[in-house]
This record gives sequence, C-alpha cells and structure tokens, in this order.
Amino acid sequence: MSEAPRTRPGPRAIAWADGRVLPASEATVPLTDDGFLRGDAVFDAMLVRRGRTHALDDHLARLRASAKTMGIRVPVLRQVIVDLLAAWGEHDGALKLVVTRGGVVRGLVSPVSWPDSIALETVEMPWASALAGVKTLSYAANQWALRQARDAHADDALIVDGGVLMELPTGALCLVLDGRVVTPDPGRLPILDSVTVRQLGAVTDIERGTPTVADLDTADEVFVVSATRPVLPVHAVGDREYPAPGPVTEDLRSRFDDHIDATLDPLP
Repeated sequence: MSEAPRTRPGPRAIAWADGRVLPASEATVPLTDDGFLRGDAVFDAMLVRRGRTHALDDHLARLRASAKTMGIRVPVLRQVIVDLLAAWGEHDGALKLVVTRGGVVRGLVSPVSWPDSIALETVEMPWASALAGVKTLSYAANQWALRQARDAHADDALIVDGGVLMELPTGALCLVLDGRVVTPDPGRLPILDSVTVRQLGAVTDIERGTPTVADLDTADEVFVVSATRPVLPVHAVGDREYPAPGPVTEDLRSRFDDHIDATLDPLP
C-alpha cells in the first residue's frame, strides 16, 4: 500500500441537521428513517477549496437526477450549503448532501486527505443494476469491493465486469494510452456519470470508451478522479506498475488544479 496520506489543514468535521450546524460527531438521524434502515436515499459530494465549492450546480443537478430516478423529492438545499460554508470558513474539504425518502436532509463538511499515489486491485463482480449510475446511499457492494482490494494490500478497488473496466467504488478511472486519456463511458456502461471527468474535459480531450483489463497492460499511466481527489496518480493495478505521476498525469494535475482555482463557485 502507499505511504500515509497527506492531510490538508482544516477544522473538525461539521454537520447540518434540523436547521443547525453542529460537530459531525453529534449529528443524528432518526432510526426509523428508511435512509438509515434501507439506504433509501440519495447523496452527492463536492470539493470545497478555501471555503468555496466547485461545480456546485453540476453536483446539485446530478443529485436531482438521482432523486428523480429514485422517486425522492429534493427540497431547496441552499440554506444547508450557506450555513455549512459559513461555519467551515476558508478551509479545504468536502461537502456532502444527503436526502432520504422520508424527507430527512443532512449535510456534512469534513477535511480531505489523500496519498501521493494509490494502488488498485481489480475486483470482478456484476455491476449492472436497476439503479446503475444513480448515487444512492446503498453502498454495501462498493464497500465490499473496497474490502476485497484492501485484503489484497491495495488502497482501492477497480470494479471489473466481464473483463470490462468500470469504476472505483468512489471515483472514476482514466487510462493514458499512447498519449490519449481514455475513461469508461457512462453512456454505454452501468457507471456513475462523473462530474469531475466532465470538468477535466475543460483542460484536455477525453476519449470515452469501454476499456478492458487488457488495456491495463498497454496503458502508459493510470489515474483516478473524484470531486475530492482530482487527478490522483495510480502506481499499481495488481502486479502492474506505472509511473506515478507520469508526465501526462502530472501535466493534467497541474492544469486541472489551475482550472479548479479559476472556476470556484461564488460564495452563496
């Protein structure tokens, strides 16, 4: 596994519950709510940098799309975001919004941490479902895959279904093949439509396809992206090793970081 993660400075995690902000450790949910009992809820998460969100509208749109598929009504969440950011201050972190079928709304802001690079382990499992591509709170399968990877001494899992590369339990995969950035296509595969991959498209051409396990053998570089870990190099997938970061990944990481800084959302 990789070395100990690097943590960006930030206060302790805080939560929004029932109209007030409090330490995350003190926030509760009703035990009878189906979001808690059955994972019958939707959520989304986004980057916070210096107290400002990034791609907020895109994340809220994805949250509403998930909720529409699930038949869950999403209330106006502006006050949740305003209250949390005001309490968080000018720090980096991640903001998560959760809406349950029973109408419970919770918000969470916490510090983020990541290593310089990570190792992945492929985990073969059926990935298509009736809720493929929907960001629900039902993450038992994702967590199972992550445990399999960690049992193999990797940092995270790379989901494979029938030899086709899908996604990570909490992120998207990108391969560098002959200088091209290739990522699994949510239009053809049962995976989440990554907001961060779409944002990355602002700084480089991205080829969406159906990469396979065989492509891991010919990839020059591998990296993963998610809202809270943009362009994170991968130094190994199973016994395959990669430069971390390779030149393409390093260039994209720098340019995407500049893009994020230039396109932070205004304070609400």
